[in-house]
Amino acid sequence: MKCLHNRINGTIYRIHKEEIMEYMMRQKNHFCIFNLGLAVLAFIAMPFHLGAEEKTTIAVVGGTSFGYPPDFGKGLVEEEGSFTVQTKSGESPPIYRMRYKDVPFYYVRMHGEEGRKENQKQGWHFVTTWAALHQLGVTHAFGGATGGSINTGYDFDDLLIADDLILYANQRPQNVLRAAGVERKGVFPSFAEPLCPDLRRLLMEESKKSYHGRIHTSGVIIQDDPARFETPAEIRMMRTMGADWVSHNVGTETIYARQLGIHFALLNSVSNPAVGTRPFTFEDMQNSVQRITAGSGPILLECIARVPRLKHTCGVECTGEPYTGSYTNPKEVE
Repeated sequence: MKCLHNRINGTIYRIHKEEIMEYMMRQKNHFCIFNLGLAVLAFIAMPFHLGAEEKTTIAVVGGTSFGYPPDFGKGLVEEEGSFTVQTKSGESPPIYRMRYKDVPFYYVRMHGEEGRKENQKQGWHFVTTWAALHQLGVTHAFGGATGGSINTGYDFDDLLIADDLILYANQRPQNVLRAAGVERKGVFPSFAEPLCPDLRRLLMEESKKSYHGRIHTSGVIIQDDPARFETPAEIRMMRTMGADWVSHNVGTETIYARQLGIHFALLNSVSNPAVGTRPFTFEDMQNSVQRITAGSGPILLECIARVPRLKHTCGVECTGEPYTGSYTNPKEVE
């Protein structure tokens, strides 16, 4: 896909050529051939200057809880184009700008896997995704995935608004700040409460209003190696570790959001029993995802609409605790 470049507030954006051509076609009655160059410049300047004036601070990092990625928000949101961001760690995946109830937000498809380069290091698209969101000034983000229920009290289609996590067999960079070349000096990221309680509260309230299935308002997620499903013995081990639900991506996102000081919460769901808990088929998972998606998307959009009015109670839990000096010398000055 051919792109043009634009630099706004020191950040390089790649704007997709197809969107420029679409804009030019809409304007063909107002511009002669001689002025097509002006039409291109007008397109580049118009939406992104507006975006610079109107801050977009909310993001959705999509996962399987929200179904087929290109259909997210279909019929409910206004779509305002897409772009990529050049970060110190590389070019980001496509970022889609959307609007719901006049609240703008960014959407990244399927954990940032879209546009991932074949020669890219394992899990590096997570780094470029979150580096880009931080560079754009995102302060609040939501994610979510389907996964396997280790807790035998969970069932198909249940929602899980988790409050804790375990990272197991991780193959991705553990420190997004170091990997992405981002500095947050004098800020201590605490994981005492890994997911934002205020965003979790929004998810609980909106889920209870409209979701057709059961909702678990707390629970422990465990992230395993993304290459395969687990064995029954591995699931038994995870249960003894205290995990309720297993998946492959949202643990990394939770850690990166906290390290970058971004408020973050997850709308996870159960598409299958964990291996060895009960039998299931691939078709069972497909059908469950369709039922989950019908309710999860609208819930998330209503939460987005409420974020601008949200009064935080989490203090520095999400954004990080300020400190002076170093770990060994409080009086040290860098």
